[in-house]
This record gives sequence, C-alpha cells and structure tokens, in this order.
Amino acid sequence: MNDVEEALRRTFARAEARIPALPPDLLRQVTVGKTRRTRRGLVSATAIATCLVIGAVSAVTWRAPESPPAVTAKPAPHIHEPRIVKEIAPPLEQVLPSVIAEVPRKVPNGEAFTPKLFIDSRTMLGYVSKKGDDPAPELWTYHLESQTFQRLAIIDHPIAPVDSLAVGEGVIAWFKYVDRDIHIMTIPVTGGTPRTVVSFPAELDVDKVNGDTIHGVDLAVGGGRIFWSSTKSGGVNQVPVAGGEPSFVPGTEGLRLFSWPWAGRPADGPAAMTNLLNLSTGERLDDPAQARCDVTWCLTGNQATRRDGSQVLDLPGDSPRSLVADRFVTMTQVDEQGRKASVIFDLATSRAGRLWIRNDRKASPTLYIGTEMLYFKRGDKWAVIHDSDR
Repeated sequence: MNDVEEALRRTFARAEARIPALPPDLLRQVTVGKTRRTRRGLVSATAIATCLVIGAVSAVTWRAPESPPAVTAKPAPHIHEPRIVKEIAPPLEQVLPSVIAEVPRKVPNGEAFTPKLFIDSRTMLGYVSKKGDDPAPELWTYHLESQTFQRLAIIDHPIAPVDSLAVGEGVIAWFKYVDRDIHIMTIPVTGGTPRTVVSFPAELDVDKVNGDTIHGVDLAVGGGRIFWSSTKSGGVNQVPVAGGEPSFVPGTEGLRLFSWPWAGRPADGPAAMTNLLNLSTGERLDDPAQARCDVTWCLTGNQATRRDGSQVLDLPGDSPRSLVADRFVTMTQVDEQGRKASVIFDLATSRAGRLWIRNDRKASPTLYIGTEMLYFKRGDKWAVIHDSDR
C-alpha cells in the first residue's frame, strides 16, 4: 500500500466514525394517512361519463421532526403464535342449519343474480346487471319457501348505485344522481314503478381539470320515514315515506347512518363507528376502548365482549376479521395436525361452524361480506349466511 492509499484509508475511517447511527424508528417518521371505509363510495363525474366509485381514499404525508429523536433500544417484535384447537369445527350446516340459505346464482332468463339484503327472513333482495357499468340494473327478489324469483323494477339511470339499497316500511329505497341532484327513489317491496320521494343538491368537490366528485348518501327506512346522511359531511335528514317536506334530525351533526336505528361518528378502521345514537329513542352508547364494535358486540383481540361489559367470550380460533349482523364472527382455526379452516363463530349461540378447510394448493371460495350477511359460491347456488331471526 503506497502513502496516498494509506492517507485515503485513514481519512475514510475517520469520516465513517463520525456518521451518526440511523434511528431504528426512522420509518415511523413517515406518517401514512389512515383509510376510512364508508358504506357508500364517491361518485366521480367527468365531462365524458359519470361512474360510481366504491371505496376509500388514503393519503401519504411526511412530517420532518423538529429535533433529532432520541435513540433508544427497542424490544424485539412479538411474533404472534396462532391458537391451536383440538378439533376443527364441524360444518356450519350441521351446527347452525337455520342460518344458511341456498339461492340460485341465476334468474330464470339466465342472467347472474347478486344478493344484497333480506326484505324479511324468507325473502332476499338482489339485483341483475350486465358485466361492466350497467346503466339500468334490475331488482329481483328470491322467495326461499317457494324457491321462486320475482322481477321488481329497473333501477333508473344515469347513476343509481345498488349498494345504496335500504328496506323498511313496505318499500325499497335507493338514491340516484342526475343533473347535480340526489334523488331518493322508492318502490313497494312487491315491485312497481320507481318514484322520487325527495331530491336535493348533491355535495360536490369541484375539480375543473379531473372532473367533479359527487358524494352520495347512506340510507335507512323506519318509523314511517326515510333517513339519509351525506357520505361527506354527515348529519341525518328525514322525510316521510309517502313524501313531503324534508327536515334535519336534531343532534346528528357530523353523524352518519350505521345500522337502523343507529347513527354514529365515523372512526378509523373498517366499518367503525363511535358515539352511536338511536334515532328512535335518543339513547346513546358508550364506546369501549380499543375495540371494533357493532351495536351489541365488540371484538378485542381474540375475544368478543358485549358493549356493556356483561359478557366476554373467548373465540375458539384466531384472527377474527369481521363482525356481521351483530352476531357472526369470521376467523381461522388451526388444529394440532396443522390443518387450517375458515370458520364462523355465532355469538348468539356460542357455537362455531366450518366453512371450508384451506388447501394451499387450491384456492378457497371467495367469501363476500356485507353488514347483514355473508355469502359464497357453491356450485350453481349462493350459500348465504344470515340472521334468520331478523
């Protein structure tokens, strides 16, 4: 090594010694804006076409620290070990046959039928639409006892999102967007010609470059009235089912409809609401800390707890993902042989039933999850899990 090389080596060594260590929480200095899932999406209108966008928006921002953070030792991250069960739960049909209904996946003319909600415990409401953006989907019902379909109506266009359907007081309600106005529409549950109950200007985010964003509404029907809340600003309004003068529901500023008769304040997390208010009685519910709650039940880790704390259930599985109809919890079970299964736990009966065994070499069916029911394809039928007591 010559003198020049030796001088360079010493220079680089001294420089390296002066470089500060990177803080272990450097990545946490980059703050990711949290997503909020809404029951309805946003409608994006452009000069060429108007289409419905269902989903949530996330943002990424960076905040520079005011002063260098202190570097402290961090404990090693805890690796979650899955719960092991002695036996995988038996098939759901054996455990809770009353909560499963089979519905054909096609109406009599051969078009695909998609379930949406139950009008009553024996009548399912769904829709038929062509692939892609169908400007005029059809509403159909399927009667479980007679095993027959009935075509109810064609939903108006240009925009009438089928995700906005609500049922009660003998009518089916939805909203459509046309000419910068929201129109709340209804038909009788037995079918008929759609009629406008009330209309009002839509809330807009004006963007002359990319097109305006039009915010839709959440809907609920009960107590002889139709209720709606803006997906942007919240606040609950009402109008008689038969039509008339709309009015604001006092005390609901910033609240959104959750599950009739409840409204709440959107919180971070999937379908999460806080500050629940009963629109019929005025009752307000407390919010348990660090829990995902429906009206009665909350999920915390691998436990389900009644909101009032009167009952705590250890879930016989792992990774509870969804709480549907304030009753059904989706989760995973792993047995001593390493088999994995997708399982439904019923909070009403404290019983678990298996949907299917997971096979790493074969894809499992897609489980569609709504607020009031779950469903998946099984042959030429939909297997629908719902609360038959509602």
